Amino acid sequence: MVIFQCEDSVDGIFTGVYDAWDSRIGHEAVALRLREKMDLELFAEYREVETDAQKAAKVARSVRSKMGQDAYRVIYQAALSAYPEKADCIYRVIVHGMSANVTKYEAQNVIWNLQSRDVCRVFELSRKVGNEAHRYFQFVRFRELDSGVLFSEIQAENQVLPLIGEHFSDRFPNENFMIYDNGHNDCLIHGKQRPWFILRDTSPDEVAKDQLAVREEEMQELWKGFCRSISVEARENRGLQRQFWPLKFRRWMTEG
Repeated sequence: MVIFQCEDSVDGIFTGVYDAWDSRIGHEAVALRLREKMDLELFAEYREVETDAQKAAKVARSVRSKMGQDAYRVIYQAALSAYPEKADCIYRVIVHGMSANVTKYEAQNVIWNLQSRDVCRVFELSRKVGNEAHRYFQFVRFRELDSGVLFSEIQAENQVLPLIGEHFSDRFPNENFMIYDNGHNDCLIHGKQRPWFILRDTSPDEVAKDQLAVREEEMQELWKGFCRSISVEARENRGLQRQFWPLKFRRWMTEG
């Protein structure tokens, strides 16, 4: 068995898919593993995968062309999940859809073949990532720093920043803002009237992120007061609150 070790990123996994396929060793004789989340196996040969944006783009383009945009979206979101075995599952699904003996019609329906263990796993991972990203559409809270930048901190289970960037840049096109995912040490940065981008393995200055604008604390207290004023004590339902407003999100929310 030849094991290709790739980076835990979409480009890293797609590069691993490219290198494993291009090796011509045979799909049954290779496996794709995340470099940061793997245990060594006996009697296996290990090959390092250097992330290559061009190789990753070729894989993405091929998947879109033959398997369709829906399949690409599912695979892309699965690649953002925290599941340690995701890389090999994604590789198997792409191999299934891109094989020479599979017609384009069959390839575009591969992602719905939930009887396949790998397809089912990728589909489930994609759904979990999408659901978490949707939660952050609602639960991200910004605070204004004295520099004028809107800053938010989250702690996501999966790598959701690529999925929420477009949403918040559309909502705040004229704002300079940053969303910091301290679970993955990644920052989503948006400049006024500029495209957003993500910096990996970086964190904001601890002092700067706590230096609030002059009226920020006052506005936060007003928001908390508003939330208290609209609550009806006689109809309070803690269980339902936890269902729609999970505890893990509250630490990073103003009203939490």
